[in-house]
Amino acid sequence: MIKKKIMWKHHWFLISSIIFFMISVSSLFALRSESYIFYERITFKSYNSTLYANLYHPTKKLQFQQKSPLIIFAHGLGSQRDLDPRIPNEFTKRGFYVASIDYRGEGESGGHILEINPNPYMNQTNVPAIAQDCSRFLDKLSQMSFFARINISQIGLIGHSLGGMVVLMNSAMDDRFKTTVTWAGLVNFSASYFGITEDHPFMDFIPTKIINENNPTNLLVIQSIYDTTVPFEKNALVAKNLTNCKLLEIKNHLFGGPHYLFSDEVIIETIKWFELNFFHSETNNGPINLSYQITYILLGLSFIGLFLTTLSIIKYSFKYFSIKDYSKKDYEIKNSDKTKKNSNKKSVIIVCLYFIGFLTLWISMLKTIGILGLLVTPILILLLYFLYIIIKYIITAEVKGEKIATYIELRLKDEIKSQFHKNVILFSLFASFIFLSLYIALSLSYPFAFFSPRNFLSYILTFSIYPFYLAMEIFYRKIIYPNLKFIISPSNKTIITSLMEMINIFILIYFSNTLFLISGMLVTYLIFLAVMVMNSIIYERTNKFSSVMISSFIIVQIFFGSVVSTILGFGSIVRLLHI
Repeated sequence: MIKKKIMWKHHWFLISSIIFFMISVSSLFALRSESYIFYERITFKSYNSTLYANLYHPTKKLQFQQKSPLIIFAHGLGSQRDLDPRIPNEFTKRGFYVASIDYRGEGESGGHILEINPNPYMNQTNVPAIAQDCSRFLDKLSQMSFFARINISQIGLIGHSLGGMVVLMNSAMDDRFKTTVTWAGLVNFSASYFGITEDHPFMDFIPTKIINENNPTNLLVIQSIYDTTVPFEKNALVAKNLTNCKLLEIKNHLFGGPHYLFSDEVIIETIKWFELNFFHSETNNGPINLSYQITYILLGLSFIGLFLTTLSIIKYSFKYFSIKDYSKKDYEIKNSDKTKKNSNKKSVIIVCLYFIGFLTLWISMLKTIGILGLLVTPILILLLYFLYIIIKYIITAEVKGEKIATYIELRLKDEIKSQFHKNVILFSLFASFIFLSLYIALSLSYPFAFFSPRNFLSYILTFSIYPFYLAMEIFYRKIIYPNLKFIISPSNKTIITSLMEMINIFILIYFSNTLFLISGMLVTYLIFLAVMVMNSIIYERTNKFSSVMISSFIIVQIFFGSVVSTILGFGSIVRLLHI
């Protein structure tokens, strides 16, 4: 009877997770269908580099003209073309074709932001290649069959932050772009801001050097007066003074901070500006009904459903790998061995002290040495742990009267042999495959947050994060989990461990928030949290440390690889983050 109840519990979790996932994804796609029919991934060449972009085909056709407008969107520093669905969804819903570009050095695109193109293009030489990326992209689009449906007098650019600088450069040098909007665009800066000298050719083409009252045409600048990432006075006001453009000052406090401009007003005014300049009317195209907030909610629910489905498949499929279920063994032992209240209190205090000490070390290092603390702290933790293990082995060997070197060698051999059981490795690989397959399938079918290392070098450099998750996994599997002796149920142990992991990661997010100009870093944190929770379940069943390290290594390395790609594409990113 008990066995049947447990089986039904597993079946119920699997079925309900899959249903939740399907409903959330179906709702997401239903909402998407109101905006665009489909999208396509595009690659093109721009001065020795392969760049990537998405092209979104609108569902709606304009009733008052035969051809459609086209908007090219350039994202901010450390982001990528599919992380902000606001522009693709809200503009395609109104009959615009939208193309989101990963300019060089960002997202999946190759190259380096500071590269100079010495070759002639549009009668110009020695121009920053990034100042031609949108133009090259437009060249590519103009050769595609859909372009016959584009009104060439209605092509515009939108850029956020560093992308704002990119669109100002491109629109100032290419008169095919008829209207431009920058959100918190980078306009005015010194050479040291980019880690270069004042005589670097790049500095001859920064926005303050090339924009004026006549160029670019129909410019709108939107920025919060509280923005400290790209200061309002040094950028938005400078652009206003140089071009006499329209400037929209955002004076209310915004969700997510002033720089990211998550605001209905920003989207509405951007749409009105394009429709006024393209259609000579703010009302001809009908009322503006925004849905991006619902999109973000459905995206969140879809990824939660994805994660729950992954966990349910892992739990359900464990029995097919012929691995001893340590969670049942642990439960039986604890059920027959009631611990005393005093012992329970002592264990609770020990776990709390370990956890507080662990967090304190991370926080103090991050506050003392900044982002470098993410590299230094885990190395310090690993050194302390391995020192503890060696001392423990030495004391045990002396008590047993054995040679220290021989004892350590035998223990290490036994430990390694016990960890790398064939079925344990296969189960870990299976769990990683399920998570990555579902994630990639969702992020490609609905273009959002598809992360991958740009090249092999990026993936090799991701080994720099290895001490980070090794230290985390050692702490929670080798220190916290064994000390949860006062909890009888292994499932409850997993829940407590997972809650501690969540607190840990969110504290790290808070104290390393300067990295979140690099969106891939925030995603890596969240993916790592998901992997740690997944690993808690894997470890509950296998009791093998190798099982959790395999899944961490495979999954986290891929997502962190996208961060490394961004850093390689922009060598002076440390200066930009004021580290």
